[in-house]
Amino acid sequence: MKLIDKHILRNFLIPFVYILVTLLGLFLIYDISSKTARFLKHQVPILTIINFYSLYVPQLIALGLPMVTLLAVVLGVGRMSKNNEITAMRACGVSLLRIALPLFIVGLLLAGLSFFLFEKVVTRTYGETKRFEEALKGRKVAREVIESGYLPTDEKGSRLQFIRFLPKQKRFQDILWQKETDNPDDKITVTALEARWIEDSWWAFRAIVEYPEGTYSPDYPKMRMYEWDFRPEEVTGERLDGEMAFAELQKNIRKYHATPQKVRRLQAELHRRLAMPALNLLVVAVALPFGLKGGKRGGSVGVGVGISMLLCLAYYGVSVLFSLFHGWPPWLAVWLPNALFAALGGTAISRMD
Repeated sequence: MKLIDKHILRNFLIPFVYILVTLLGLFLIYDISSKTARFLKHQVPILTIINFYSLYVPQLIALGLPMVTLLAVVLGVGRMSKNNEITAMRACGVSLLRIALPLFIVGLLLAGLSFFLFEKVVTRTYGETKRFEEALKGRKVAREVIESGYLPTDEKGSRLQFIRFLPKQKRFQDILWQKETDNPDDKITVTALEARWIEDSWWAFRAIVEYPEGTYSPDYPKMRMYEWDFRPEEVTGERLDGEMAFAELQKNIRKYHATPQKVRRLQAELHRRLAMPALNLLVVAVALPFGLKGGKRGGSVGVGVGISMLLCLAYYGVSVLFSLFHGWPPWLAVWLPNALFAALGGTAISRMD
């Protein structure tokens, strides 16, 4: 790594760490103060509160990285510009794009980090924090009994019908499962008195299998349902979109193809998993001109910081607004704010002299 790159990265990383810690601290102070009354009302143990926020912090980091990156670039580049370091670099024949190169590389690395956080960390903590907040508000976290319904079990249209599901016991009562295949001659039907979730698998009890030709199997006391590719949380709807990894979202989009409203929601979440990390790279292009102008013209970098924060808030606001247009394809509603940011950043970069 060249000396110029180390210098640019140092000027970026120092404000990056300070801003990240400061924003996290401010948000946690605000959130704790807003929930204190509920903590006292429900007599929540201090260790439970600490555990909740330890799970919540990764979500805040993943969501807040683009804003932190934007502000850090504005402050870092603005400081170098104000100290005439950018002018000195350009006098030595270094172009603005070459100066910006390490920042774009960092933006790309942060995009990868953000995707990793969403995929490996947030998906494991999102559900627990959301359910804790719902319980804190006095709302029921789980339904006691679900009366009669059906559930798709694979991407080919196989479905499970049940008379009753008991979430706490993770148990179906009176089930009928029809397995769909590409060949109608291979279609089978399974009926059973009940099915239970045991050791990460579904098991049917007192099960009878009916084959296409009309023959029946013996009465199985206990039969493992290898092809039931779902968990108990998916039956109750407690399996939130934010808990699903990228591959699981893709699988469920195919599985629930007959339920357009649910598929649309899952598709929006799928594209959001890519659009939010990509924003970490786009904000570098948006932030560079603010940092350069703040120092070049002798003005306050704080103006650039303020405008940058407004841009971030505008992005989140536009994202929410576009998501309300149900007539739009999910990918368009999610990616359009990114496209606007990319256009803004590209235009600003092209006008830098």
